[in-house]
Amino acid sequence: MLIFGMGFLVFFIVVLDQWVKKRVRKTLEQQKKVEKGPITLSLVYNKGAFRGFLKNNPIGLMLLHTASICVVVVAWWISVGVKKERGTGLVLSLMLGGAIGNWIDRIRFGQVTDFFAVKWTKNVYYNIADGFIFLGGLGILFAEVKRYIGKFMG
Repeated sequence: MLIFGMGFLVFFIVVLDQWVKKRVRKTLEQQKKVEKGPITLSLVYNKGAFRGFLKNNPIGLMLLHTASICVVVVAWWISVGVKKERGTGLVLSLMLGGAIGNWIDRIRFGQVTDFFAVKWTKNVYYNIADGFIFLGGLGILFAEVKRYIGKFMG
């Protein structure tokens, strides 16, 4: 049953991400900025990965993105399907949903739709999928710190 719940979470994240990006593409104008406190909204298309990494090598980027998703799928399957680990399954589901959302953009448009920046990131734009990938990464970091502290303390 766990695998269906985590699978639904991945599906929900992908659908949410694609729906939000579709709305953003329809409502925000490219290069026009709307500032709301520490958040800036603007339609930005990213042909590369973070900060334009591999933007001049779309085939290499697509291969790297696809391989990354495959690695997370295997880890997700082992965690959720075999070991029945809820915590690890949750953070991997967040990462997988976000990665698939951005991967769909790359397949459909050859670029990822980004639309918000936080004031202190100096014009680096993100999207919903990036947020889920970040939250999953934080979850893994916290789990590893907890595991390390547990070994050290006890």
